[in-house]
Amino acid sequence: MSRFHPLLTLLLPLALTACGGMRRLDEPIGQPSSSAASNPSESGELYTDAVRAMMAKGQFYAALAHLQEDRRVHGDSPMLRLLEADARRNLGQDRDAEVLYKSLLNGAQAADAHHGLGRIYAGRDLAMSVDHLRKASALRPTDVDIRNDLGYALMRARRYPEAKVELATAAELAPGELKSRNNLLILLMLMRDEAAVRRIALSTGVDDSLLGLLRAEAASLQNPLTQPKAGGIAPLGRTGGAG
Repeated sequence: MSRFHPLLTLLLPLALTACGGMRRLDEPIGQPSSSAASNPSESGELYTDAVRAMMAKGQFYAALAHLQEDRRVHGDSPMLRLLEADARRNLGQDRDAEVLYKSLLNGAQAADAHHGLGRIYAGRDLAMSVDHLRKASALRPTDVDIRNDLGYALMRARRYPEAKVELATAAELAPGELKSRNNLLILLMLMRDEAAVRRIALSTGVDDSLLGLLRAEAASLQNPLTQPKAGGIAPLGRTGGAG
């Protein structure tokens, strides 16, 4: 599937719900409807919602193109810089993403900016990654993704007791979130707490096949060759997934 997805297919259902009306047939394709255009704030929200939908599908290049259009029409904003930073990070453009995140550390997007920086630094400086993820968690204590990524980073650093607090919190905040549960199981395996592993596996329906995969992941984290090293550590978790 092409990464460059027409904006109309994303904006039309959003326009119907957010604006309460249908697009006129004579309106240009790829632009907000006339009712949204009469309200710049509402129109901008439609664009950013469409961009988020593209990013959720992995269409990061298309998202960047529409962010450029949004900026041209509505001007720059912290939210646009955050979305651009997230898109560029997912495309591996870490240097550009880092600059954008750092520009947001003192505003309303500070938690997301610290989270993004924590994910970037996980690839080269685990201590810095943990520092940013802690700051993100302090600003947004109930964010499951932040807690999960912080717990995974601490687990990679072999700071197991600290990691357990974060991963257990994430698992309890969102019992249906499999990443946090799986990471907690990996951590308990590393801590040799088999009683807790069995208890969680039984209560959440984890079968032997999945347990085997998680044990393999735990073993890889114990291997010195897979452990983070200064200047060349692995990104945040295959299971922990800093997406």
